[in-house]
Amino acid sequence: KSCVHRAVVNKYKERKSLAFFLCPKEDKVLRAPDEVVEMDGTKQYPDFTWSHLLHFTQNHYRADQTTLPNFFNWFLSSKTTD
Repeated sequence: KSCVHRAVVNKYKERKSLAFFLCPKEDKVLRAPDEVVEMDGTKQYPDFTWSHLLHFTQNHYRADQTTLPNFFNWFLSSKTTD
């Protein structure tokens, strides 16, 4: 559910939004809802915790349209070094 907000509409450029979670528990696992996981059970993105995303956005990368792909590349590569 979104909070009330306003956006400036630009008829020349597409507008993109990035959902960002506010203050969940740090160990909260974020995962795709079952209805968006493909029929064969594969996911486009792995499950992750809020603390992983917060660490990434605060220390390595600022939010923009490539945040999620860059986060998941970082997240998956960091799991292999744990």
